[in-house]
Amino acid sequence: MWATSRVGGISRAADLPSVAPPGGAKGIAKPDPAAAIDGLNRDIIVMLQEDGRRPFATIARKLGVSEGTVRARVRQMRNDKLLRFIAVVNPVALGYSSWAMMGIKLAPGVAPERIAAYFRDRSETVYVMRVAARFDLLVEVVCEDPDELKHFLDEHCYSSPEIASVEPMIGLGLYKSLLKWEESDPDGESNGNGENGGNGDGR
Repeated sequence: MWATSRVGGISRAADLPSVAPPGGAKGIAKPDPAAAIDGLNRDIIVMLQEDGRRPFATIARKLGVSEGTVRARVRQMRNDKLLRFIAVVNPVALGYSSWAMMGIKLAPGVAPERIAAYFRDRSETVYVMRVAARFDLLVEVVCEDPDELKHFLDEHCYSSPEIASVEPMIGLGLYKSLLKWEESDPDGESNGNGENGGNGDGR
C-alpha cells in the first residue's frame, strides 16, 4: 500500500499473524500484509501523511509510545518497501508548461502490456494506466513547451502503426499533482529530516 501523500506502511513481521500452509500442514509462518496496517502502524502513517517531516519524538509523544518504538516501526516499514519518503515537486514551478492526458486506442492484436511498458519508459510520461473503456491506455505526459509536446505526439503516437488512434486532452490548469513529480532521495535514506541533514530521525 502506498499512501497518497508520500507514505504508506506495513508493520513489523513480529506483529503479523501466522498463515498456515494449505492443508493445515505445519510450516514457516508468512506475514499477512493486509493485517499490518492496524493499530500503532496506522496511527504513525496517518501522522506522517499529514507531515512527512514530523519528528519521531513528536509522533511518539502524541501516540503515547517511546521514540525508539516509532523509529523501529518506520524502519521496518521501509525495509518492507511499503513506506518511503519523497519530495513532491510542482512541474509548473520548474518551467514545464505543457501537459496532456492521452487516451490511446491500440490497433487490433497489439498487446496493451507491451505498449504500456513502452510509454512507461519514456522520460516525458508521468502516468500510464491500462483501462477498460473506449481507450486501451491512459498516458499522461508533461513537457517543457508545446513544441516538445507536439514532437512527443508525432514520434511516439501518430507515427506508430500499433496505435489506432490517440486523443490528447491538453491541460489548461494544474490544481493537484502527486504522481510523477515524486522524486525519491538518491540514497533512499533521508528527505532532509534525517541523518543526512535533518533531526536525526533517519529519514
